[in-house]
Amino acid sequence: MNARRTSSLTALGLGLCGMAMFIPATASAQGDGSGIYLGGGIGYNRIDSQDFPSNDDDIEDSRVSYKGMAGIRLSELLAIEGQYIDFGTAEDGNNNVKADGWTAGAVLTLPVSPGIRPYAKAGALFWEADGKSGSGLSLVRDSADGTDFTYGVGVSFRLAPALELRTEYERFEMSDVDVDMASANLLFNF
Repeated sequence: MNARRTSSLTALGLGLCGMAMFIPATASAQGDGSGIYLGGGIGYNRIDSQDFPSNDDDIEDSRVSYKGMAGIRLSELLAIEGQYIDFGTAEDGNNNVKADGWTAGAVLTLPVSPGIRPYAKAGALFWEADGKSGSGLSLVRDSADGTDFTYGVGVSFRLAPALELRTEYERFEMSDVDVDMASANLLFNF
């Protein structure tokens, strides 16, 4: 594991530990819109790259992705959220790229009605991608990782007091690669 990946994981771990310090305070403050939530979802992503796996290849593909998330609502308007996302594998002939990552960020909600809430989110993506191009004796494998910006918008629909359906669009930037993802997620509030 390289030093950049290790420092990214360390930063994510420290961020999650910091979030965990808020758990006792938020667990006792359920009446003011704060609390803990866990969830997961499925998404459809589009990967557009001009530079990976090599400058001669152009990958444009769409794939199913999966994600899990955990968050702490600090108030009715603000939450801190972390996600794990498996972006799947994009293929173009003999070229393919598999990517996944962790996010840490903030979610700002606009409570327009008790059951429907639009929101915006922004944060950091700690990603890793493995790719290969060619075949046989000309097979080339490459790996990359990094930390980049991510953002998105969505709408949350309250299905029950402890259950929400979130539909969202997110943009993930991975160096020279942009991944756009639309997803549907179920959240369980505690």
